[in-house]
Amino acid sequence: MPRIYFLSNIFSILFITFIVFFSNVILSIHFITLFFAGLVFVSFIQSISFKNYRFLFFIILSFIFIEISNGLAIGSLSLLSFFIYTFIVPKIGNYLESKILYYGLLNIIFYVGVFFLFTINSEIDNILISKILFNCILDILIVSFI
Repeated sequence: MPRIYFLSNIFSILFITFIVFFSNVILSIHFITLFFAGLVFVSFIQSISFKNYRFLFFIILSFIFIEISNGLAIGSLSLLSFFIYTFIVPKIGNYLESKILYYGLLNIIFYVGVFFLFTINSEIDNILISKILFNCILDILIVSFI
């Protein structure tokens, strides 16, 4: 798989963490939840894949902040990301050559897992489904341009 250089830089990871903190504080109050969770997920995958373990602190901190602002259990998104990296990434990586399809499919799988986390913790309604779909499409677009 081609390397995403933007997500392998400490300054970009700090920038993403900063944006996730402030966007989830402001936007989760009004209408958008889970903002940039897919981008943080892709940076998690990139950090583990290229053995940049020093970035994982900020990535997990971003996940914790997203979990707190959305009412999920702390560590659930990190565990979901690690599960996807351990069991799903090796299977998908052998079949897909396109970077856009690869990270798009990983984002879709991640958001399906997030949907199941929300079904465990709260009730499902149309607004939650539309928010997850909106964030999934937005993160796929952002990751495909990086």
